[in-house]
Amino acid sequence: MIRCKLVESSVVDTSQGTTANVGRIVSGETLSIGRAASSKIYVPDPSIRLDHASIHRAEDGFLYLHAAGPVSVNQQVLTDCRLAVGQTIAIGPYSFHLDALEDGPQTSVASLTLLYRLDESTAASGQDIVSQLQASNRAGFFQRRWLAWSLACLVALFCAALPIRNAYQLADTPADPRLAAETSASGGLNTFWNPGRISSAHQNFGSACVQCHEKPFQRVAEASCQACHTSVGSHIADPHLEQSTFDGQRCASCHRDHQGRDGMKKVDALGCVSCHSDVKHYAATTTLPDIADFADSHPAFRLSIVQADAQADVQTDTKRRGGKVERLLQTASLKNATGLKFPHDIHMAKAGIKSPQGPSASQGRLVLECSSCHTLDAAGVRYAPVKMEQHCQGCHQLAVDPQAPQRQVPHAKPEVVASAVRDIYASLALDRFPSELVTVNTLLQRPAGQTAAGMSSSAARWVDTQTQSALVSMLEKPKGVCLTCHQVTPKPVTPQQSGATATRAWDIAPLVFTQHWLPKSKFSHAQHKNAACADCHAATASKDSSDILIPDIATCKGCHTGLHPDKSKVVSTCDSCHGFHAAVQHPIFKEAALKRGPAP
Repeated sequence: MIRCKLVESSVVDTSQGTTANVGRIVSGETLSIGRAASSKIYVPDPSIRLDHASIHRAEDGFLYLHAAGPVSVNQQVLTDCRLAVGQTIAIGPYSFHLDALEDGPQTSVASLTLLYRLDESTAASGQDIVSQLQASNRAGFFQRRWLAWSLACLVALFCAALPIRNAYQLADTPADPRLAAETSASGGLNTFWNPGRISSAHQNFGSACVQCHEKPFQRVAEASCQACHTSVGSHIADPHLEQSTFDGQRCASCHRDHQGRDGMKKVDALGCVSCHSDVKHYAATTTLPDIADFADSHPAFRLSIVQADAQADVQTDTKRRGGKVERLLQTASLKNATGLKFPHDIHMAKAGIKSPQGPSASQGRLVLECSSCHTLDAAGVRYAPVKMEQHCQGCHQLAVDPQAPQRQVPHAKPEVVASAVRDIYASLALDRFPSELVTVNTLLQRPAGQTAAGMSSSAARWVDTQTQSALVSMLEKPKGVCLTCHQVTPKPVTPQQSGATATRAWDIAPLVFTQHWLPKSKFSHAQHKNAACADCHAATASKDSSDILIPDIATCKGCHTGLHPDKSKVVSTCDSCHGFHAAVQHPIFKEAALKRGPAP
């Protein structure tokens, strides 16, 4: 806000014969100077433009003068300058002296005092200018009138008749974009009808007017826009509500070209609020809350969480990773059952964790950071999934027996792990029972499903015993390598056909991970690198993997405000996080769209 005191020193006090000062106060975010009636500082002289100059406050808190017309500051012609006490600003016949100034980053409201006066000797009246023009016209009436009519006819020919003829010829020509572009570019006549520079997105075919304007003197049809913008999504997922809400609206209702390089962009939070501040006016049965501003009325986030599916097999179907997706209101008590045991607080301990990869200087303790497991994707938007082999196995090694520390079982289904364990002990049996080498080979090569019960080899019995013991230790004991992270359920023991032994089996709960918690928002981690992970994610206090570490809206409001500026926060409009035409590809919205069917 700028507060300006204008003091006019041209009023004469006839009683005393002195000049009296008459003052008034104007204020605003920008103080315009000109002869327009809306100007904050009104200077009615024909030699001054409607919007001749302006005083504005820059980001550094100081006041600056910007001139659109001739302005001299201390007898120097300038277009931009920072204001300072003692300056004399000349605009036409008016002279402004900056008598007092208070600005800067620590000043909430900038203020200044301007002493101004009118130089009567240089001021021109409107009647004087009109009289001069009339005299000039009378002096050469016939010559100038003839020249004016000649130029008018030439302008009408080249700027009206020929472009209209050319436009109708292109409209009657069979549709050939390349021919139309060449004709339009070579002729150049359409330039006279161009109301302004086209947007940067349309520069590649901007010279071919018929690409959008298919028929002369008719507005651009929707089909012309949709022919190129095929991937534009609907703003409202329900096609019936979409049609009823935006009935009669066109693309050009919001996106008007020929408004400059960025003219097509429609980023206007007020347009969003005009509907979303009273949503039930457009959809009486909607459950969406009214939203007028992010800082004041935005509701808590609704998280799209993948729910567990008992029929999903995480080991064989890596794409499913669970069942349906539910949108749930984020609360402090909301949990996310992932099927994984993972305490962030232990892994993020300041002293580190015991690890085979830990340096000896720290007594084998490895200090982990967020980036140790979480890495940004190529776009810098979201994080890539955590993988056991890449991020976990360095500490959680899957070794089975100290006699073979280098041999580890694969991170796979229990039956695959059991087969790998048997292979390890079968190889160890070669050294333990060398006299039964042939029997061991028979053990390794027996048909699938055939047990060693019928074999009298002590090596075979030893392999079976060690295999079962190792599997029980891995899958059932509290500190077993599998039970440490997974939820394991033993299956009922099924006796083998011989009845001599029994084979143990286990079920491992599938892991369910949510990769995109807020699919209807756009968020880039790369743009938030100035903040530490712990500023938004309370991982160091999380003791269970069911804790949801997505920051709530209160965390976001710590740095972001709504439409009203706050010097300590980032102004965030609706478009900062949401898109109007976003083509959402999340499964929960695709499924709902299929159920609703096409629009009538």
